[in-house]
Amino acid sequence: MLCHTAPMTSPQTAPPVMRRRLGSLLRRYRKRNAMTLVQAAAALSWESTRLSRVETGQYQIKAGEVATLLAAYGVTDHAEVSGITGVAESHQRKWWAAYSDVLPRPYADSIALEEAAVSIKTYFPQLITALLQTPAYAHSAIFSSPSPAVRKNADSLVQVRQARKMVLTRSENPARLDTVIDESALFAPSGATPDVMRDQLLGLLDLSERDNVTIRVMPLGAPAHPGLTSNMTVMDFRNPWPPVVLIDHLRGGVFLEDPEDVDAFAMAFDAVVDAALDVDASREMIKSYMKGKTP
Repeated sequence: MLCHTAPMTSPQTAPPVMRRRLGSLLRRYRKRNAMTLVQAAAALSWESTRLSRVETGQYQIKAGEVATLLAAYGVTDHAEVSGITGVAESHQRKWWAAYSDVLPRPYADSIALEEAAVSIKTYFPQLITALLQTPAYAHSAIFSSPSPAVRKNADSLVQVRQARKMVLTRSENPARLDTVIDESALFAPSGATPDVMRDQLLGLLDLSERDNVTIRVMPLGAPAHPGLTSNMTVMDFRNPWPPVVLIDHLRGGVFLEDPEDVDAFAMAFDAVVDAALDVDASREMIKSYMKGKTP
């Protein structure tokens, strides 16, 4: 399966999750400066209702307008201003727009966040995280869905998963991935042949050689840990963007952005890591499954 990497130039507004995060950040700056909506909107000669819609992610704001607001809020650091306005000026279609007919909105939002993340921490029970899946393994995992629509679009969804790997392999500022994989995920799931699984395990070993990828295995006999009750993805971003937690479920996913929620899952992930094997022992276990070990 080939990744979709062709450049596109059609206009598109920023994804809703990014627009919402931008609005939330602007609201935080405004309140930090004890400015009312009326006072802040005056900097742009706007009505306050228009700025209110921006702050709730209902209205697309232009980069120049963001810069004007940031100046009014006293934000002058060039790198910070550039990082914030960059979200607003992202009017080019992203690669995943080509798959809009098969991607639910939460999935597209999670890809947008992945693209911006500097650190991604994941734990998924019984499956290898999507960012590390080979095409054949991804196809067997996707095709196991009970949804006829998902199975029908399996080939496109496999292409999406392969394209998502670019966040780990891009030449500039690749994201750091720290993942914990259940030992049970090291043997073939339903529909995957031994050859498919060996290729997947080899892919894990190859990617684990990258400085920005850390893979640990949760052994079958591990003590109880928070990952027993939930999958989790914790994403961190460059200042001033706050971290986000994503929890996947059958119908899509839930984003958690409240600091208390994020802290809880960050601590939960640390506990999952503590219960897992270290990196070297994890590599040895993956190699043993490549040689035909069974649980």
